[in-house]
Amino acid sequence: MNTKLAWPLWIGVVVDDFEAEQRFYRDTLGLAETSAGEGWAQFDLGGNLFELMSRHSLPPYDARGYQVSFAVEDMEAARTQLVEAGVKPLSEIEGGPDSPYRWCSFRDPEGNVFGITQRNH
Repeated sequence: MNTKLAWPLWIGVVVDDFEAEQRFYRDTLGLAETSAGEGWAQFDLGGNLFELMSRHSLPPYDARGYQVSFAVEDMEAARTQLVEAGVKPLSEIEGGPDSPYRWCSFRDPEGNVFGITQRNH
């Protein structure tokens, strides 16, 4: 693969009891919540994101657990190379010009979810 995957920009946790988990990370651990909506909350960790998401029936949020999204410089090229290498995509490229990030999700050979993320400059 020619596209270099860098240290994760995003780490997410899919949870069953969103409100309890949100209180834990925000109030008990003291992480600064930067944005939140129905069933999700983001915390800024020095330019990288930590996100909580409620579990629901649609991939990649259909199983409780951790997910990472590796930084890439060229989203389209990286996604194309992964798919051509046989990696199973779970989503198209999401985010856009109004979002600070663009991302998409995949499964590894054991079914674990991971993603790639590009910062919008």
